[in-house]
Amino acid sequence: MKNQTTTTAPAPASGRADAPSRAHAINTVTLELNAATAVRPFDDGTWATVFAIHNRYRGKDKPGKAVPISVKFGGNTASYAITAIRKGTHFTVSGSLDYDEGEQGKAFYRINADQLRVHTRKGPPAADRAES
Repeated sequence: MKNQTTTTAPAPASGRADAPSRAHAINTVTLELNAATAVRPFDDGTWATVFAIHNRYRGKDKPGKAVPISVKFGGNTASYAITAIRKGTHFTVSGSLDYDEGEQGKAFYRINADQLRVHTRKGPPAADRAES
């Protein structure tokens, strides 16, 4: 048997061997988001995505800035997200944030969720208030 040598792929320009080729891994962050769509489950509920909006605070005298973010749930967060998040739901997610530029050159953010917390409403649901 001949001696086998293994070669590893050269590290990307960022210096990280595990960096994605197209997207740039930024950080692990915690964000409060509002679901802009309903959760879309894939592969029989093994993972799911939702499009959400993060309202970035820019100071007392400036209006907030809406930042669109795609959230991917997998592992232990997928089943909880599928049952708990509906359009308009306010939730907090922690995970790795990735940045990419879309085909039209617009900034695009996505977060791979490691932790999820869905916020409950204070007071009765809107349907109950309308009946009163």
